Amino acid sequence: MKGSSRRLIRAVFLAGIAAGGALLLLFIYLPFSPEEIETWDSSPVLLDNRGEPFFAALSKSSEWSIPIPLSEMGKWIPLAAVEVEDRRFRDHMGIDLISVFRALLQNIRSGRVVSGASTITSQLIRLSHPRPRTIQTKLIEFAAAVKAEKVFSKDRILELYLNRAPFGGNIRGVQAAALMYFSKSAAELSLAEAALLVGMLKGPSLYRPDRNPEMSRGRRDFTLSLLAERGIITGLQFHRAMKELLPKERRSLPSKAWHFALSILDENREGGMIQTTLDTRVQELLERTLAASLAALPAEITAAGIVMENKTGAILAYCGNGRLGTELPGSWVDCARSPRSPGSALKPFAYLAAFERGTHTPSTLMADTPLAFSGNAPRNFDMTYRGPVPLRTALADSLNVPAVRILRAAGPELVLDLLRNAGFRTLSKPTGYYGDSLILGGGEVTLLQMAEAYCMLANLGIRRSPVFLRDKNLPERRITSEGAAFLIADILKDTGRLLPVQGKRIEREKGWFAFKTGTSYGYRDAWTAAYNPKFTVIIWMGDPSGKPHGELVGIHAAAPVIVEILRSLPETGWYEPPPGVETRAVCALSGAPPSPVCPSTRTEYALAGISSPAPCQLHVSRDGEVKIVWPAELEDYALRRALEFRTGREAAIVSPLPGSKYFLTPFGGDQKTALKAEGATPPVYWFVGGKFIGKQEGTVPLFWILEKGTHSVSLVDSRGKTATSRITVESIAKDPAESPGQAPLLLTPADRNESPPPGLQKVPALSR
Repeated sequence: MKGSSRRLIRAVFLAGIAAGGALLLLFIYLPFSPEEIETWDSSPVLLDNRGEPFFAALSKSSEWSIPIPLSEMGKWIPLAAVEVEDRRFRDHMGIDLISVFRALLQNIRSGRVVSGASTITSQLIRLSHPRPRTIQTKLIEFAAAVKAEKVFSKDRILELYLNRAPFGGNIRGVQAAALMYFSKSAAELSLAEAALLVGMLKGPSLYRPDRNPEMSRGRRDFTLSLLAERGIITGLQFHRAMKELLPKERRSLPSKAWHFALSILDENREGGMIQTTLDTRVQELLERTLAASLAALPAEITAAGIVMENKTGAILAYCGNGRLGTELPGSWVDCARSPRSPGSALKPFAYLAAFERGTHTPSTLMADTPLAFSGNAPRNFDMTYRGPVPLRTALADSLNVPAVRILRAAGPELVLDLLRNAGFRTLSKPTGYYGDSLILGGGEVTLLQMAEAYCMLANLGIRRSPVFLRDKNLPERRITSEGAAFLIADILKDTGRLLPVQGKRIEREKGWFAFKTGTSYGYRDAWTAAYNPKFTVIIWMGDPSGKPHGELVGIHAAAPVIVEILRSLPETGWYEPPPGVETRAVCALSGAPPSPVCPSTRTEYALAGISSPAPCQLHVSRDGEVKIVWPAELEDYALRRALEFRTGREAAIVSPLPGSKYFLTPFGGDQKTALKAEGATPPVYWFVGGKFIGKQEGTVPLFWILEKGTHSVSLVDSRGKTATSRITVESIAKDPAESPGQAPLLLTPADRNESPPPGLQKVPALSR
């Protein structure tokens, strides 16, 4: 043996002894933390209710990292990684002594470090605790690797290494790499794709296929050749893999249901797989339907929607902005969490409170007249009054005056408390702030709150908070009785009210759903809330800037979306009357239990032991005849709109009422009032200021566009009878948007320019 060779061997031997001694000392005294190896910042990945990923976010370290078990990495990646990176991985105890002595020999012979004898275990240590690349660092890593082998199994070490290894840029781990380079999971990778990723372990940035395709291909082919030479793969597998193309660019991780995802990630930025309640099929249905409905509307108008499962409170679909991705102004805003005026959508809760108190039932006769509030009253959406109407009709048709009467009868404090308990947390002002406008759109609520509250109605009085995370059980509590909530559902169920929207009557109970629309003051918000025993669906449309648009009417803008969604969801049955709901005979006119003199009766629901048993007070017997004694609020108005049409009396204009004062609202568009008369025989010819307006052939009224000024409204009927009404139309100078509680009123002659009762000035003129 030559002297130089002996000296080289002696140097390697001495270096080995020195390194071994150093390793022994480090092994004894080096602190070791298994948690440091098993813990790092990973990406939160949201899974839908079927376990499929639909959204991933950067980790706290701004990396894409999705740890998975070794069993989910497929066949080729673990196999190729061991063959290329550490062939004797399964045999050594953290240090490959053969590789160490070979590396010492190579390094001493070359006079510099050309081989590090790294093992997969030592590389895992380096990834867990990066240090400057020195001989001392290498010894520390070897000592820690030996300790790691005593704590973790081989499979666990390989799993941790492949999850922590970098793959170019901010990609960490084989799962993120597989998704971003190949748009598939690690388990689905082909042999060639797995070889490419394993080849990148040598130099993640150097062998990136999107930046250095030739070097990446060369490294992949080397890995495949190595596997073929060692008999790991067959010649056929080798040749097929060599022909596969490289990815040309990095892909993106899934990013669906963006606002739903942010709702979770705003509160939970920890990494890992997060099980959510999202049903991606329902989400796609919601987004597709909203996009279709917005196509015909101005670009400034957007929409938001929620589909909620009643039984669990699970949010199945959540779209905060139907314009998301269009780059239009405000398209990124999550409108589902933005407080907006609900219009008439809160009316059912006032009726619910009245049912609970027992003062009203669905058959109770209501007065839709302007004379009940000292000459002040909110107008209905169609700007007419209907006189005596059953409560069922008043709520189903969203009449404003009966709603205000119900609010006052049930008690504003009680109604506001019910609304808050149902989930409307933004209604935080005292009762006096809202006044009568509380259930006509005078406050502000969010879409998410609306979903929670209507889900309570759907659950017949049980409130369940909206849930975004699967298996997250939130406390529930009963807000109102089953019976009262059932009465609301029975009134709001649709068998024909949406005929203009859906084009057909719903005849089968399993297709029924309850719904309520809402249009805020000034056409700024259009709502529709709907539910059946299984689902609650809420849709809002509006301009994020708060500007008015004539298209924003709940029944026309938002309701068609509801119909399309509920048609596409599984059909459910309908509610059976719960215990406590009874069917009783009531007077056909008053809706109260019949007295002996009531001429006819019908049946209607009531709450046993709660609904008032007081008999009908309208029908009385006088001089052997049954007569009707109208209540004060109907005496001067409803009698003039009696069912019989007596042509022998004088003609009288009942709309607009003589001496009425109208205020033009600043939201734009034509504002009309109905032209109606009693005692006139059709055809009726109408004039305003002496100018002919039109001919009324039947009982359907004409409408006249209001103009500022004082006007004389007159008519002539087919028998030559005439009538005249003088009214005043004024405009409002101040923009009501500056004061959400303020809104215009229709003032009648009885007002005589006196101040209205407290709170009444806040009643919106238009609400449906």
